Parts: sequence; structure tokens; C-alpha cells
Amino acid sequence: MVLLEWSKSLDLGVAAMDAEHKELVAAMNKIHELDGRGADKTTVDTAIQRLVALTKKHFSDEEKHMAAIGFPDLKRHAMIHQDMLKKVGTHYEAFQAGSGKVDKAFFDFLVYWLGAHIKGIDRRYADHKAPAKV
Repeated sequence: MVLLEWSKSLDLGVAAMDAEHKELVAAMNKIHELDGRGADKTTVDTAIQRLVALTKKHFSDEEKHMAAIGFPDLKRHAMIHQDMLKKVGTHYEAFQAGSGKVDKAFFDFLVYWLGAHIKGIDRRYADHKAPAKV
């Protein structure tokens, strides 16, 4: 069973960002699948590290995109990204200190974070139109 199913409601119409969001969803689902089948801690840890790396790259790419289109709320959006990375880090530390099972709270956070972030805050930059070139 997947943790989060990609749906049209998550599609922003920004091809590069949609592709990265799909990759994040797949990485989350991989962690969920590994945890669900009782994979060893090292395997799950590697999958979480991959999600963290993809997230950092995505946030960087997204912030570059927002700068390129002149999105006025870039600074606040970037601060939200930093806060989210801290929260992911906290969940990751708890996993590392634990038995190797991923806490339900981490999965709940991932589903809420990605779904709400894309449909809410990311939708704002997707709806923003780049300034006309003269």
C-alpha cells in the first residue's frame, strides 16, 4: 500500500517542479514500503537519507524557479523550507535513535507536509505569472 498517491490535485503545471514532487512522493512511498515489509534499519536509513537529499535539492531548485519568475513571497517560502528541513531532521534523528521502525508520526508529517505544501504554498508560485519581458 502506498503512503501517498500522486493525483492531479498535486499537479502544479510547472513541469520541472511536478517531476521533482513526483520523485519526492515515490521516495516517501519507498520508505513506507520498506518499513512495512520489515526491511533492516540500514536499508530504511538509506531510503530516508535519499528523501532528505531529494528534498534539499528540490527546495533549492524551487527557490531558483521562484526567483526566476519574480515571485514576491520567495523569502517567506524559503523560510518555510528551512523549517520543514528542521522537522524532517528531527524525525530522522528519532528514527536513528530507535529500533529501525519508522514512527507513524514521521509518515503523518510526510503526507501532511507534501500534500499541504504543494496544494497550498506551492500553488501560489505556480499561479504567479512571470513578469513580461520587454
